[in-house]
Amino acid sequence: MSRKRTGKAAGKQGRRLVSNPRRLAGQQPDPYAVRGAQPGPAVCKECHAIYEKKRWRFDEPASEKLISRKRIKAVICPACVKVHDRYPEGVLTLRWSGLPDHRGDVLGLLRNEAARAQEVNPLERIMKIEDDGKELRVFTTNTKLAQRMGREMERAFKGKTSYHWAHRDKLVRVYWEREEG
Repeated sequence: MSRKRTGKAAGKQGRRLVSNPRRLAGQQPDPYAVRGAQPGPAVCKECHAIYEKKRWRFDEPASEKLISRKRIKAVICPACVKVHDRYPEGVLTLRWSGLPDHRGDVLGLLRNEAARAQEVNPLERIMKIEDDGKELRVFTTNTKLAQRMGREMERAFKGKTSYHWAHRDKLVRVYWEREEG
């Protein structure tokens, strides 16, 4: 089996342009991410998430214990800052004529998926949900959460999901549609 050579070995000079924005999505830095490690643990003032050893986690008894200490550093986690700044990284748009009849089921599915994602990464959250009668828009603090929700909608209610990544910002727009019939 031979491998195809790329780059200078194949005679190409300079940098290759990446035309697929999905490849850049993981490379673009999150402007709200914590830079560098903070000394000692910290607790978010808003949601009581704990920052320790370069990771955010939820642990209610541990956060209460840390808050009771006098010297604990109180900060605001990146997810809470994104919510305050109204800076979504994911937007899920749902279009379906049967949406009003299944609104409770759909919202339950989306909230359950957000809860599952939050167990792994507490910074993945639903920021807000807008319903204008014709479509439902869900704004998330993370690109991966919007993608997960789109896949779950497709799995549970069928339909078709499409993904559109922004070229310059860290933003994904996920569209889920279902034709009645």
